[in-house]
Amino acid sequence: MIQRIQTVYLVLAALLLGLTFAFPFATYTVSQGDVIFNAYGVTENDGEINSFFPYYIVLALSMGLALFSILQYKKRKLQITVGRFLYLLLAVTIAFVFIDFYSLKGQFEVDSNSVSYGVSMFLPVAALPILFMANRNIRKDEDLIKSLDRLR
Repeated sequence: MIQRIQTVYLVLAALLLGLTFAFPFATYTVSQGDVIFNAYGVTENDGEINSFFPYYIVLALSMGLALFSILQYKKRKLQITVGRFLYLLLAVTIAFVFIDFYSLKGQFEVDSNSVSYGVSMFLPVAALPILFMANRNIRKDEDLIKSLDRLR
């Protein structure tokens, strides 16, 4: 049962979440140079890193839970529960990314022209509907098994 479509969705979601470590959320152009906001925090020119929210921990946990859910293909109820927890975790992460993005924009007092959005800003947002599709297919499998049990 590991070759089901929800496995593809969960692997794709884990890859998207893994790519957030490779790209920045945003780059701010200030008078001293560029300030990069990524999963590890805010990196300024002098190498100082300030972390508002532990994105790298939450994203790694989300990635790990998606991969864990793949291995739990015999326990569909647990898969559904893990999927729901992933929804919540990603929604909180996305909210904090946007909150920190706009607070940093105000803190550095930059206009919209001196901010470049990174790919990682939208990767967790793209992973959310993919997780939804995976959970929907897991529920379909569970309903199919229940209907077969009724026939016996």
